[in-house]
Amino acid sequence: MTHTIDNRQNTQDEYITIIARTVADAMRQFKAKGLDKLGFAIVGPVDKHQFSLAEGDEIATDMFDGNPMIAATFRRSLAQ
Repeated sequence: MTHTIDNRQNTQDEYITIIARTVADAMRQFKAKGLDKLGFAIVGPVDKHQFSLAEGDEIATDMFDGNPMIAATFRRSLAQ
């Protein structure tokens, strides 16, 4: 999952969140995808999260059968 947030300081921050079963798996993917070489750095704590998918007016559905997963979010800032 990737999203970009436009802030008011004439930069763009790009975020990538890796969801995995373990912290080790998330960090392996960070390296395997070369995110370090692309200038991404970890932000916030790496911890277990429960995920739900919200679509329209329907009640959100649990993802991963409601099981908590590790979420690791990485950011890089791009000057405009």
